[in-house]
Amino acid sequence: MRLDQDTMSHTSDDAPVLPGSESFWEPGNYKRTTKRIEDGEKLCKDLIALVQERANIEKEYAKMLKNWSNKWNKHIENGPEYGTTEAAWKGVCSEADKSCELHLRVKDNLLNEVVNSIKNWQKDNYHRAMMQLKEKKELEEQFRKAQKPWAKLLDKVNKAKSDYHTACKNERTAINQEKNANSDSSLSQDQVRKLQDKVSKCATSVKKTKEEYELALLDINNYNSRYMEDMTDVFERCQRKEAQRLQTFKETLFSIHKCLNVSQDPQLPSIYDEFYHTVNNADHEKDLRWWSNTHGVNMAMAWPQFEEYNSVKGGAKKATANGATKSTTVEQSGAVENRKSHESAENLEAINPSTSSHFSSIKENDNLSKNPFEDYISSSDSDNNGVKEQNPFDEDSEEWDDAVGVPLEDTGEPGVPVKALYDYEAAEDDELSFKTGDEFEKLEDEDEQGWCKGRKDGRVGLYPANYVEPL
Repeated sequence: MRLDQDTMSHTSDDAPVLPGSESFWEPGNYKRTTKRIEDGEKLCKDLIALVQERANIEKEYAKMLKNWSNKWNKHIENGPEYGTTEAAWKGVCSEADKSCELHLRVKDNLLNEVVNSIKNWQKDNYHRAMMQLKEKKELEEQFRKAQKPWAKLLDKVNKAKSDYHTACKNERTAINQEKNANSDSSLSQDQVRKLQDKVSKCATSVKKTKEEYELALLDINNYNSRYMEDMTDVFERCQRKEAQRLQTFKETLFSIHKCLNVSQDPQLPSIYDEFYHTVNNADHEKDLRWWSNTHGVNMAMAWPQFEEYNSVKGGAKKATANGATKSTTVEQSGAVENRKSHESAENLEAINPSTSSHFSSIKENDNLSKNPFEDYISSSDSDNNGVKEQNPFDEDSEEWDDAVGVPLEDTGEPGVPVKALYDYEAAEDDELSFKTGDEFEKLEDEDEQGWCKGRKDGRVGLYPANYVEPL
């Protein structure tokens, strides 16, 4: 709300100055002007305290934002939300972290720029000596020096005025006594004559004191112009000093405005742009697909299948990647785990529709009572005199077996930057582990099994292709 200047009578330029004891020109009344110097120093301290308290508010607010963000980040990480929607939740906390940094910058700017500026200006313009401000003492001495001659003339005028008024009073009293004496027959002629002489003397005194009074007024009126000139000169020095303070305080208040106006902070738009894009990137279809692959019907399954007895026992080891299980194949030498085996029958159905129809017919004919691979394995055993043929779905199995234990080569060529959408924990020595949000390089495109070759923290390994997105 803007105040009308007419309501601010104490600062109005048109406010009349009435003669009287409150006038600046009266002796000693200049002290109200010199007191502004002392008030200016106190106002500097008040302004410093004001800014410091606001800086503390910014600090406490930033602390509250940080504590709130840490609390909810932990709650979200441990909660049931997942995928891109979880990332959108965390975007709210990320905004709080960046806002915390912004308000800490506001606090630092208030203390380092504004407060220090006021303190330095105060130190340069106010100097205390013997419990008194040097600037105030100097100006009061100049006022006293300019006012001293006029004050003497004023004392002379006041004395002459008092003498004249006393003489007039005495004259009036003597005249009244003379009138009473003339009407009083009990008084002698000598007594009446004495009263008449008194009236005459009083009249002479009135005339003399009047002349002195008029002369004193003439003297002071002749000196008034010089007096006003000398006093105005000192007063203007006070005004210039006060103008300097007022201008400095205005600049300081603008500095406070600049610090507090966070809308002008160049980093503010990026905070809320990032917040918007984080929320906008929440994709329910992608989240549902991830859930289906990781915990739902798209998960692979190592369906039970016939295994010949072998003295060498091989364990079927699972490693989950986007819900896909790297299945094992039974070899003549035993169940030796392949490095990257083919997907289970259910995933093969998703990849090859013709295979899907083939397996569906097998299941229907067997009424879901047998392993869909059982007939093929039995026939293979009989056709080869007990020597089991290689599973037709284990193409290149020999190549995979040969690759077991062979470290992946790093050619040193730069890769394509990618960002992890989900957490992944390596199940093999040649795989990469990463957390949601980690960034690394893709060195080779996705193979037919859904795996990519990448480099993270100087290490080359494999990772599931649908766990990342390109940057």
